Amino acid sequence: MILAVATMGATAVGAGASAVGLLRHQASALRRSFDDDESRRHSTFAEAIAAPRDRDDGDSAALAVIGDSWLCGVDVGPEHAPPTLIGRGLARMLGTTVRVQTTARPSALSEDLHRQVDEVLRSPWLSRQLSDRWSEDRRFAIISIGTGDIIHPIQATIGIPVLNQAINRLQREGRYTVFVLVCPNLGGLPGLRDPLKTSLRRTSRVLAGSQWLAALAARAVPLRSTGSLSGTTRRSLLNESGRFPSELGYAQLSSTLLAAIAERIEAPVVVDRSLDIPEKGETARRKELAPDQDPHPSAAVS
Repeated sequence: MILAVATMGATAVGAGASAVGLLRHQASALRRSFDDDESRRHSTFAEAIAAPRDRDDGDSAALAVIGDSWLCGVDVGPEHAPPTLIGRGLARMLGTTVRVQTTARPSALSEDLHRQVDEVLRSPWLSRQLSDRWSEDRRFAIISIGTGDIIHPIQATIGIPVLNQAINRLQREGRYTVFVLVCPNLGGLPGLRDPLKTSLRRTSRVLAGSQWLAALAARAVPLRSTGSLSGTTRRSLLNESGRFPSELGYAQLSSTLLAAIAERIEAPVVVDRSLDIPEKGETARRKELAPDQDPHPSAAVS
């Protein structure tokens, strides 16, 4: 009987050690992939996005995009990256030019937030002096951070205080309305297996909940990135690696953020979606310019 108990104990210890070894191996492989993402192509720009024709109020708004690969637009062209997509939507909602700058980088950690916020607050491109109305309904900052802190574990819970400080500085020094895209559920990444899958799911849920509460406490607007990526197969909304959104995923995240901004500022403007279709938009403009004239007189049939 003693021999049997000893054998069972040794088996349990061996299985536990094996699971720990497997977890370390899986985590190490994911960490290497995450580090490789740092060199991937992504959008880094500061530019002005013009308001729709005949709707520009002559003023300007500011949009700062801060954080990691969930906002910077990895492996997509600048025109399909969230900073551009959100800037276009804002220009239509507000009827004004939007000055956009992104400091988001792939594989960013919470410890990078301080530098990114410094870059935003010191930017002459986003200066409040460039707008006649620099109140919070014309200045927006969006933050996404946390994935790297889970993949690269950090000591204690420094990520939450750093996020809280970033929100407060953006509000106080930059007069920004801040939106926080909380950490996604990393347990849902394709190709993961237990025990790493369960570990990432639990850890990312805890971090997302902490970020949500921190954003609310700091008077920012929290949003769930995982909830935004719904409505179709998740595989099409994530890059083939599963570590960040695809082109379609970035578009869906941008739509979610625009809807949240519109609700926050109670935007009264109805967006004219006909301009999304070049042929239809061009036809509409021709009719506005010459409502009583045939745009193609030579093609008339007698």
